[in-house]
Amino acid sequence: MALERLDGVPTSRGPLRLVSLEPGRFPEEQDAVLCAGTDDRPVGYVKHFAGRPAAFVRPWIEAHLDRGDERFLGELVGALTALLPPGSHVMVGYGDDETERGLKRRFPPAATPVGQALFAAGCAWFKDWYYPEGWLEGGFKLQGTKPASGEARRERLAELRAELETWLDETEEAEDELTAQARERALAVLRGTNP
Repeated sequence: MALERLDGVPTSRGPLRLVSLEPGRFPEEQDAVLCAGTDDRPVGYVKHFAGRPAAFVRPWIEAHLDRGDERFLGELVGALTALLPPGSHVMVGYGDDETERGLKRRFPPAATPVGQALFAAGCAWFKDWYYPEGWLEGGFKLQGTKPASGEARRERLAELRAELETWLDETEEAEDELTAQARERALAVLRGTNP
């Protein structure tokens, strides 16, 4: 299955290592623990669902990742997203961090650390699972979805540009550090949405 392809992926902390790979609840599911370089401290806990075409269920990944360094977070999200086909989604857990604070203040998801990482990895649509459905859904997570086609990507990027431009206009006078950092991310994402 797909998670084996993470082993050896280069990052700024050294190559990723799968230190645990176990079957999940369903035949299509795998659970993994990731480390990087020679450090034995986990940098990610990952669940991959390979999809169920007969039921029209696309593949997905849910991950709880090291969010202490935005560059490294981007590398991890990029490695995970690369495993999935178009139309699939990645969900990255957040909590007690800048992503949670920004989302609670209604910042656009792409202007948060997790959202920017998802955007840089190719996702163009976001959903904030701030209130997970059902008891098996876990904690807070931000979902990014890879567009299913070039046309879908162009449409979603136009919507994302409009959302970010409106938010930037509304927060132009904001002076707090959280908003300033989110504005920098929003501007970086806008540069990446140019047709």
